[in-house]
Amino acid sequence: LIMGRPRLTHFTLAFLGVVHGFIRVASPVNGGLCRRAASAEVSPASERLPRRAASASMQAGGSGPSSEEWREFRRQLISGGIKLTTDESEPNDGGSEAVSERKVIAPGNEALLRSQNAQLYQEYIKGSWAHESPVEAGGLLLRMPLEAQLTHFLRDGAGTDLLGDELRQRLRKEVSALEDGGGEERFDNWLSNTPYCYRLCEGFIAEQLEKLAAQARRGQVTVDAKSMSGSLLRLYQRANQEWQQVVLVFSIGGGGAASGVAINRPLMAEVTPELAKLLLKQTGEAGVLAPKLIEAFGAQTCVYLGGPSDQDSGAVLVHGVHSLDGATELAPGTGIYTGGERAAIEAVRRGAASPLDFRWFIGRHTSLKAGNGGWRGMACARPVALKQCLGLPKPLWHEVMELCGGECATLSRLEILKRDDLPEEDREPA
Repeated sequence: LIMGRPRLTHFTLAFLGVVHGFIRVASPVNGGLCRRAASAEVSPASERLPRRAASASMQAGGSGPSSEEWREFRRQLISGGIKLTTDESEPNDGGSEAVSERKVIAPGNEALLRSQNAQLYQEYIKGSWAHESPVEAGGLLLRMPLEAQLTHFLRDGAGTDLLGDELRQRLRKEVSALEDGGGEERFDNWLSNTPYCYRLCEGFIAEQLEKLAAQARRGQVTVDAKSMSGSLLRLYQRANQEWQQVVLVFSIGGGGAASGVAINRPLMAEVTPELAKLLLKQTGEAGVLAPKLIEAFGAQTCVYLGGPSDQDSGAVLVHGVHSLDGATELAPGTGIYTGGERAAIEAVRRGAASPLDFRWFIGRHTSLKAGNGGWRGMACARPVALKQCLGLPKPLWHEVMELCGGECATLSRLEILKRDDLPEEDREPA
């Protein structure tokens, strides 16, 4: 939609179809159309959007828990599953800790996982979890909807962003129109109301796009890239390109930029000799291994579009099989591995592993950050990150957001209301 002009402060916007107050955009997952507006009941809420926590690293040296034990401790601490000495409760007759009832987020997804990978299914039902976290190797980055990103700007404070300042002015105008005249306390209450802020930002996006569409001549309009409209259009384009991507983080580089692969963008492609050689290009043995890959994996080869960068550099093989020669764990304790292509092919050929145990990613993301509200870092249970995303009844993005709970679950619900292509049970809140 947007064509940039190098070294110029303007760009050209192709005509956007705005129909009856909402934008219809093609879904990159199923090719369907998704509403960019929907109605939902909005009421004041007491929960505020948590400020982005700074990442802290543990000091090396000395004895302490293993990485796996630390991840489990952190999960229980965040979920409230660790009993404090100040807790008052009756002793358990059996002497064992109380176990909370497991919350089923996506029953259709669980049934599909059971048919694809029995081991991962057992892990999933015994402990499927996710929570917000600093960005880390072996964790996830989830792309937030544009409305959530603008809400981040809105809450970030006056003078920090042009779009945020405009949205704060709109919010103050709406609060001042209340019968009691509003006030700072009332302003803060509405600022902390996620559904309300989401709707405010949603209406702002639709209004700005309608204005630009009205200015279009022959399907194009020139916009100052430094203006409020220009800033919004850049964000709008980026949000649509990365819509609901779930990225498995491989590493963190300078300035906190993360690299990884989108794990919920499967490619429907027949594995030809040319594709097999591309998948194995990084091994240096593509000519030798390609025929063996086709023979072993066949039609069950699971290929994904990992991201926009390095798409001609070979694939990244991701799996949970620790015993493969040449495989490397993403981070200690995660149980998520990359590499070991030759060993993977041999394991499948002799029946020691299934093709569905492995995913091949073409391309990757190289510079993602969670600081501006566009992406959120999450930690999750191993099966959540390792399972296939092939025909999931409930999209993985919604599943992870609902596992996190809180504001993430609220955003998932608001996004689901825009869709009419999901089974009824997956449209209902968990």
